[in-house]
Amino acid sequence: MRKFVALALAFGLAACANDSTAPSTSVEGSYNLRTVNGTTLPYTFSNGLQLVNEQLVLNSDGSFSDASQYSNGQTSVDSGYWTNLNGSITFNDVTAGITYQGSLSGTVLTEIVAGYTQTFQKN
Repeated sequence: MRKFVALALAFGLAACANDSTAPSTSVEGSYNLRTVNGTTLPYTFSNGLQLVNEQLVLNSDGSFSDASQYSNGQTSVDSGYWTNLNGSITFNDVTAGITYQGSLSGTVLTEIVAGYTQTFQKN
């Protein structure tokens, strides 16, 4: 009987090691911005500046780059580090000096940054 209990316990622990809440796709990769606060691009900010394109790249070494393009020809690139815990992603943006949160559901990554909700689609 003890062998059966030990075997059942071993199988139970092994089953717990496979976290069913983890994302089914790899977090690493390239993502294109699709919406800001539910509005498709281009997104017009209150100052009139339009965001026309943004690409987020999450590297396997835990670094990221986020390149934005605006209608006036201006570009900006932020970079930093990211960590993932079961699809909840923390971004430490070294360029801007801020930390913000994101989440991954399938191939859709959602970030909340400075009051803006940004939705990205993995390429």
